[in-house]
This record gives sequence, structure tokens and C-alpha cells, in this order.
Amino acid sequence: MKNILVIEDSKTINNIITKVLTSLDFSIDQAFMLFEAKQFLQTNQYDLIILDLHLPDGEGSDLIASIQSLSKTKVIVLTSTHNNDLREELFEFGILDYIIKDKNLMYSINEIVKIIKTLSNINKNKILVIDDSKLICMQIKTILEPRNYIVDTSFTSKEGMLKLREDDYDLLVLDMELPDIHGLKVLEMIRKDARFKSLPIIVLSGTSNPQIIRDVLKNGANDFLKKPFVFEEFILKVDLWIDYFMKSIALEEKTQELKYLNTNLEKLVMQEVEKNSKKDKILFQQSRHAQMGEMIAMIAHQWRQPVSNIKSAALIIEQKIKMKKFNDDLALDISSKIQKYTEYLSDTIDDFRNFFKPNKKIQNTNFKIIYEKVMDLIESSLVKSNIKVDCKIKDLKDFESFENELVQVLLNLIKNAEDILIQKDIQDKQITINIDGLMLSVQDNAGGIPEDIIDKIFDPYFSTKTKKDGTGLGLYMSKTIIEDHCNGKLTAKNNENGALFEILLKGNDE
Repeated sequence: MKNILVIEDSKTINNIITKVLTSLDFSIDQAFMLFEAKQFLQTNQYDLIILDLHLPDGEGSDLIASIQSLSKTKVIVLTSTHNNDLREELFEFGILDYIIKDKNLMYSINEIVKIIKTLSNINKNKILVIDDSKLICMQIKTILEPRNYIVDTSFTSKEGMLKLREDDYDLLVLDMELPDIHGLKVLEMIRKDARFKSLPIIVLSGTSNPQIIRDVLKNGANDFLKKPFVFEEFILKVDLWIDYFMKSIALEEKTQELKYLNTNLEKLVMQEVEKNSKKDKILFQQSRHAQMGEMIAMIAHQWRQPVSNIKSAALIIEQKIKMKKFNDDLALDISSKIQKYTEYLSDTIDDFRNFFKPNKKIQNTNFKIIYEKVMDLIESSLVKSNIKVDCKIKDLKDFESFENELVQVLLNLIKNAEDILIQKDIQDKQITINIDGLMLSVQDNAGGIPEDIIDKIFDPYFSTKTKKDGTGLGLYMSKTIIEDHCNGKLTAKNNENGALFEILLKGNDE
């Protein structure tokens, strides 16, 4: 529904309606006289007409008769006329509603907006009418189809039951006096079928005997109307029961969802825990691969000098032999040095092998031991980068934890500090390690973490090392190790010198 024609001689009312509907993105034309409305209708096609009945140059009801199809061009009457006969006649003709203009104009406009929103709904509700009167069926189609309903009709109970089983309906309108089976029997048949237990049923009957009404309602009908019925009352009841049925379906769906969640909550929680566990394992593995790349670089750096020394020793041996100056003392001296260099190479390999060895056993350790193991791995790289590391121990306490994992975390924090100091080209590069019982902190003097990202640095895949192909997993995995595996806390903040990362473990009695 897009195009609307407002026919109202009061400029104030016309302008208010136009303003409200324009704000809802409808295309509005305004007519203040009957001849203006006819000119608009000759040149334009409208989805809806909002019509005042009494206009200065004629009656709006005459315009309704000239509209070819009230299913295509719908009409809402907005009038101050209280004429019940005219009102019923217009509903029989197919108008959507007959709204009285009163002092509360905005309420009337809200009613119009509510009808328009219903008409704009893409999903149309389906209604089945079982009545042997073709006139009644035609009247019901005339008054309901303009209101966005799909209406099917059947003239016998047999035909109606067949349609009911073959299609999905949102409401049944059932006549009591059918030619083949009485309406009460049809009601009984419908309600015995579990598929139709909640289907709303409005019964029509030419008799209003109280006993019949009781029997109808007790046998499963939701409402009762005596023929001939008032069209507006019939429309209101249809709207009411369709709305009730749709809300009941929505409520049933939500109830089933809740039942499923309640029944499967523990299973769903376990599934999510397992998913998160698998995700963390994958991220941990990716982090380890990234660390392996850095470790290989460290091994290469630490091997460079001893390998160079071994090569030099080999050259000396070669030269001395050529000069015929190679003797036993020199051989023993060079052999001793080569042995020392190879032991250093072997120790380096052992250090890195231990780092990557999967060790999930809790060990008795302390932060001094962890710091020294980290320095065995990274000290050579720090010296090469002219970075001074100062370790201050205020209080040393032993604790039980996963030592190898804590080594990984501290190594990552120091390596990050090294990277940022080099990246920012700090002149006097410093890293300070403070150990105080169950607390260890890593402090650099690189100026700190930008405030706009400090809350994101522990997120997975968040990295500032784009030029170094950073994975963004190191800090995420460090936090996971400390808080999920080691029952501690890893935090980050800035102080006057730079970034400060703090590991705080809980004691055995906590």
C-alpha cells in the first residue's frame, strides 16, 4: 500500500491526516471537494481512500458506488454522521471501517493508521466459510476480502471438511443448518481432530435459542452470531479471533522453544563449553606456531656466535697444518674450545626443547625460576637490541602451578616489550621486572598503550604488529593461560613510563 487519497473538506483535519501518513512514507493526495476527488480518481490509481461523507458539493457515499473494486481501492469512512442504517449499508458494500470524528481526533487517526498497517502486512490470513447460503458466502467475501483476508467458501459440510484438511486456515465460519450434516456434528468432528484443537470457530445460526447457544459453545465454538448479523459486529469478531489465534500460535512457539531450552539446557551448555574449548585449543596452537617462528629466530641468533667460533677454529687448524705449526698443545686447546661451543649449542637446543615440551603437570616453583628460564631463551636477543633488563625481587614465594605455561606468558610479555621498544626506536631501552611474592609485573619505557585500544589488546586476533605479521594471539592466549589454567589474573595499564602488565596468582589458601 503506497498511494492514498484523503477527501476531507476540513483543511485542518485533512492536513493533520496527511502529515501523519506522510511521516510513515505514504504518498498522499488531498481533495477538499467532491469534484477534486473525482478528478484525482480519473487520472490516478489509489490503494486507499479516506473519505468524509458530507462534502460541500456532494455526498461522499456517491463516490463509493463509482469505485469498481473495493478490494483494489479500499475505503475508510471518516465522518461526524451517526447514521446506523447508512453505516451498515456501507459495510455491506465493502468499506473497511466507519470512523466517527469526535473531539479526540488523534484517536480516530490512530485507528486509521492501525488499519493501514494491517493492510500492509504481506501475509494474508485465510478464512473458511461453510454455509449453504450463497448470499451469505458472497456477503462475507465482500466485507472481508477488502480487509486483506483470503476467503474460501463451501456449501456443504463434506466439501468444507475436505478443504479444512487440505489447507491451513486461521478461522472457520460455520453455519448450523447445513443440508448434509448438522453444525453441532461438524463441530464435534473438527474438535476431535488434534490438528484443529485451537482453530477459532464462529458459528452462524438463524436461531438464538439459549439452549442452542449453550450447546454450540460447549461443543467447541468460540463465538456465536445470529443471522442476519450486523456486518460491523461480524468484522470486529473476525478481527478479534484472528488476532487471538495468531498470538496463540506465537505463544505456543515460544513455549516450545522454552521447553526445548529447559530440556536441553545442560546439553547446550556442554556443547558451548566444548566449542569454546576447541576454539581455545586452535587459538593456542596458532599462538604456539607463531612463538615457534620467534624461537627459531632466537636459536639462530644464539647459535651464530658459537658456530662462527667453530668455523674460526677450523680455519686455524687448517692454517697451522699448512704452516706445519700444528702441535699437540694447540690441538688440545682448540679441541677444548670446540667442545665448549658445541656444549653451548646443545644446551640452547635443550632450553628450547623444554619450552615446547607439553608439560601439564603442576610443579612447585616461583617467579625467580620462571624469570631465569625466560632469560636463558631471550637474553641474547635483548643484548643485541641494546635493551637493559632489570629484575627487582621484593619478596619471593613458592607456589604450585604450570611452570612451563608461566614461562610462555612471561616470554611473550618481554618479547612484546622488546618489539615496541625497537619499533618506537627508544634511545635508552629498558624493561623492568618486579617480583613481589605471587605478583610479577613487566614494565617498559616505550610510552604506553594508546587509550583507544587498551581495552582490546586481550581480544583474539587483535594486533598492532601489522608490519611484523602479528597474529594477535599472544596476549589473548597469555590471559587464557593465567586466568583459566593458573587461576590468576593478567591486567594491563599505563603509567608515567610506559605499559605495565601485571600477573597476580592466588595462593593455595584462596
